[in-house]
Amino acid sequence: MEETAPAAAVRNRHDRLGHRLAVVPALLLVAGAAIVPLCLLLFSSLVDQRTGSPTFGYYRQALANPFFLRTLATTMLMGLGVTLLSLVLALPMAYVLARRTMLRTIVLPVISIPRMLPVVVVGYGIILLLAPYTGVVNKFLVTAGLVDRPAFILFDWPGQALTFLYSGVVVAITILTGVLMTVDPQMEDAAVSLGAGRLQAVLTVTLPLCMPGVIAASALIFSTVVTAYSVPVMLNSRTPYMVSVVIYNNFYTLQERHLAYAQAIIVTVLSLGVTAVAQVFLSRFGRRS
Repeated sequence: MEETAPAAAVRNRHDRLGHRLAVVPALLLVAGAAIVPLCLLLFSSLVDQRTGSPTFGYYRQALANPFFLRTLATTMLMGLGVTLLSLVLALPMAYVLARRTMLRTIVLPVISIPRMLPVVVVGYGIILLLAPYTGVVNKFLVTAGLVDRPAFILFDWPGQALTFLYSGVVVAITILTGVLMTVDPQMEDAAVSLGAGRLQAVLTVTLPLCMPGVIAASALIFSTVVTAYSVPVMLNSRTPYMVSVVIYNNFYTLQERHLAYAQAIIVTVLSLGVTAVAQVFLSRFGRRS
């Protein structure tokens, strides 16, 4: 028996209410773990550390400091470079995994293991590989006679970039594989049947269709690199190339805590801005589909 219109309307209202109630625990968790601490951080950054009076001085001090701005720019460049390289390296593997079910079943769980590990474990793994005298890679290169002396890249920006790249490629492969699996291979085959080469078909048909995944992966990788703390602290050289090290030094070493709060808010706004832009692009793709 068909459902009457009033009964259907009541059921739809109940469904909507149930969906809204289902997200309440997640919203409370986000509010308690993210929104409330950020509000407290913002409030503290607008209060003078010594007098307790309201002030924007810490933001002016941060934005007028060439060292902080230079480090922030270096951090942004690090995030941009790691994001681009991660996507370039991950797309071919994600494409193969999306088209080969058996290979995906075997390889994808292995690739996903680093996502289950703490960042500290990944950092120590990179140290064991690239340490100047005790690292496996340097030992092999010196023993094989490929280099005269160990490569000192670990505790510098190349070492940090490699560590971020390792994690970024894993994230990109995981996201892009799922997105590419939703793209019908017959559309690519149709382009080939019309005269396009296989690579041209991938670039002109498949890649545009998986752009939502590319945008989502880019935003996630970039935000993770820019706001990273563990890796820059573990692999930090004498010059803090990452802004998190500057904030850490201001907070603990120099005891300029409210200045550190303001710098943290600046970095947070930049990261949230990238996420918001990505969300705008994703919503446009959603309207087109």
